[in-house]
Amino acid sequence: MARRPRRTKDLKGAPLIALTLRDRIRRGEVPIGAILPTERELQAEFGVSRSTVRRALALLVGSGWAEASPNRGVIAQHGPIEARTRNVAFIDHGDGMQRDLFFAVGRRLQLQGYHLVHVDSRIHGVEGGMEYAAEHGFAGALVWSKVGYPDAARIQRLTADMPVVALDHSLQTVATDLVTVDNFGGAREAVLHLARLGRRRIAVTGMMDMLEVNHQRFSGWLIGQFDAGLRPEPRDICFCLTSGLPLRPDTLALERRLADPDRPDALFLMNDFLLPNVLAAVERCGLRVPEDLALVAFGRTWPPVRAKDVGITMVDIDWEEMAEAVVERLLLRISRPLLPPETIRLPVRLTVRGSCGAPRSEWTEEEPEQAIPLPACGLPSEAIARMDRTS
Repeated sequence: MARRPRRTKDLKGAPLIALTLRDRIRRGEVPIGAILPTERELQAEFGVSRSTVRRALALLVGSGWAEASPNRGVIAQHGPIEARTRNVAFIDHGDGMQRDLFFAVGRRLQLQGYHLVHVDSRIHGVEGGMEYAAEHGFAGALVWSKVGYPDAARIQRLTADMPVVALDHSLQTVATDLVTVDNFGGAREAVLHLARLGRRRIAVTGMMDMLEVNHQRFSGWLIGQFDAGLRPEPRDICFCLTSGLPLRPDTLALERRLADPDRPDALFLMNDFLLPNVLAAVERCGLRVPEDLALVAFGRTWPPVRAKDVGITMVDIDWEEMAEAVVERLLLRISRPLLPPETIRLPVRLTVRGSCGAPRSEWTEEEPEQAIPLPACGLPSEAIARMDRTS
């Protein structure tokens, strides 16, 4: 006897409808918090009875991918995240990774039974590194992106399956948890400190790219001068690196400005990893730090450097404090995936040494014994690339 064809409602039963709706939520076709189609609309789409649609929606709610809301309907939710391992990805460029933060986070995660694994975004790309972590069942991902605007569609799918915490700066196109520092306030304090020491022409240099941290530091430089009663001049903006270039800073504009008769008497460096290049440029101009040019940099360079005989005044980032906040937020995100994204902005502190021109009695910290004296004919580019980047 010939087998009778299966009916449409059997082919498109409640479990399959629930699976289809879940996939739509995971792909972002139905945004989290959006109301799903009505029972009548789902009946028409799938060609099934009302009772089948109700069973499908009940399955979806029971699996955590939806929530029944009285008088509103069924609302899409972020489903349960099922990690197959206890690994956590640390996604960053291998040749510019923030090692202090990596090891500080790794120690704390080990105490919680997790293992921090570096995934090199130089090899995989930021999006590819996140995909690698998700495909291998990682419990979460910490992302220090080197891309101004990552692929939103690719990342949005991943955040539905794996907790993601951005480090230092946001992923721009996708809302995730972010742990960063007070870039604006730290830059403003650096400028006010130089102004209190009597400096009246405070130039700015460093890297300007698409990342908001550099925009925040630049804004802090501006506001700091306004608050000090100074007037920032366009010719005192002397950036030496931007997006898409190899790590070979171009200090020509800075050197030309420092050679002018009305040259600045102070310099705020937005990125500590550029200290070797900037100090070499200052020396080529025949200037001394701090007698001719006071200097403050943002970040904490490792290994630490000094300008000839004086240590560098820094807007200091506490990597241990940042690691604590990163791990706390990641574990909270793992346990409660439906929490809305949050930005955690940690304080910074000004560590005063000799480069700003402050008298020794006002120093808050002595020059580190292991500091490298710079410039020493400048560092080769490959040595600079190994220095920890803070932005």
